[in-house]
Amino acid sequence: MFLLRRIRAFIIRDFQLALSYRVEFFIKILWILGIVTTFFFISRIFAGFPLAQYEQWHNPLAAWLTGMAMLNYFLVGFSALANAIRQEQMQGTLESVLLTPINVPTVVVSSSAWSYVEATFNSFLYLFFGWLFFNVQYKGSFLLALIFLVLTTLVLACLGILSASFTMAFKRGDPFAILLGAGTALFSGVFFPKEMLQEALGETGGKALSYINPSTHGLDGIRAILIQGKGLSEVQTPLFTLLGFLVVLLPFSLWVFGRAIKRAKREGSLIQY
Repeated sequence: MFLLRRIRAFIIRDFQLALSYRVEFFIKILWILGIVTTFFFISRIFAGFPLAQYEQWHNPLAAWLTGMAMLNYFLVGFSALANAIRQEQMQGTLESVLLTPINVPTVVVSSSAWSYVEATFNSFLYLFFGWLFFNVQYKGSFLLALIFLVLTTLVLACLGILSASFTMAFKRGDPFAILLGAGTALFSGVFFPKEMLQEALGETGGKALSYINPSTHGLDGIRAILIQGKGLSEVQTPLFTLLGFLVVLLPFSLWVFGRAIKRAKREGSLIQY
């Protein structure tokens, strides 16, 4: 109950801040609609192209929209906490937050809660606009797709915790954000079939880049469910791969973040940025 109250307090605070930028809110909705419309017209260019060898790309618009929706969520997964800490540093409130008697997991979840609420809404708009205006049909179990989304986001959030630890310690942008942002966008199959990467870099190199990127497994599973209509028995491989990532990364990232907080408190650098 304490964790829920803490999350609620952070969400209310950030929501009230967001309300002061109402024009930005509506501009973002129009921006997403513009992106969906752009991808629709681009997809018509590929109408006569043979994409049969790429199972998840028979309908390029559906593949792009699921990719963009998940990319939006995944990017928040590994950047929300680092951005929240950076903002608290710049506002001079990080010290007061971290000196309260709350544990590390509570700080991690609460600080980035609003970013996930906002990302959920934005990701929904990609799928909704595709269905409403361009007749994109989604198959399979939305619950199973949600499980993949949550698992992938948790794995990327672990990498985000490592990113936040770097921000906490060095007060600067970190290599995790650059590597994960580029890796997620380019190597997980958001904009083009990941098989093309294997064709360009060779089967070994292409598969290696895809396999070490958690986003690839998450997006594969979500597309297999929503586009191809596959069930649980057919998506077990990416599911267990994501679970393996989570088991390793979660305790390690929390340990590193705890060490970063202790170092910042010891050096008295919580209010520096």
